[in-house]
Amino acid sequence: MDSEKEYDPSLEFDAFTAGVEDGGIRSSSTIAIIVCYIVCNIEENITAKNIVDALVEGKLANYFEVTNAISKMIKKGNITEDENGCLGATPKCRFSVEIVENDLPLSVREKSVELVRKLAALEVNKKENKVSIEPYGDKYKITLHVSDVDSDFMTLSLYVPTQAQAEVIKNKFVLNPAAVYEGLINSIFDNEE
Repeated sequence: MDSEKEYDPSLEFDAFTAGVEDGGIRSSSTIAIIVCYIVCNIEENITAKNIVDALVEGKLANYFEVTNAISKMIKKGNITEDENGCLGATPKCRFSVEIVENDLPLSVREKSVELVRKLAALEVNKKENKVSIEPYGDKYKITLHVSDVDSDFMTLSLYVPTQAQAEVIKNKFVLNPAAVYEGLINSIFDNEE
């Protein structure tokens, strides 16, 4: 037995793992590193909630561990949080990521960044493009608003037989309202003779 083996902190599984799938992050220090990695590698405005939701929904890390890691990274000065709740990387965070970035599995790095980007975009879409669902006789009226700054440049109302169908339309719309707008405009102008 080789007693001279070097200690590898990445093998220390000290994090809560409830809700974490195989291949997920099981070390508190690695969770802190992935938080810094995400903040350093996403140009969009992201919040702590975006990171927590992404890592939990992606089953990469436990909710409490991610929340704790973000809090610690802010207290230690690795990341900043502005008055709007948006996170930013400090030079200390960027330096740490440069040193240990390759110790994080590529699949975890890519998946975490992609999930955070997707959730951040969804949050922006929900804020900027409103959807209302209201009963209309024995049907439901769903109204989609595609907005630009402070006004709508398209409002579309649809009538569907069930509230469940209205919810499906709402969820699809907020995923990519620009695609809905573009598709409608293209279908109007592609039919010119």
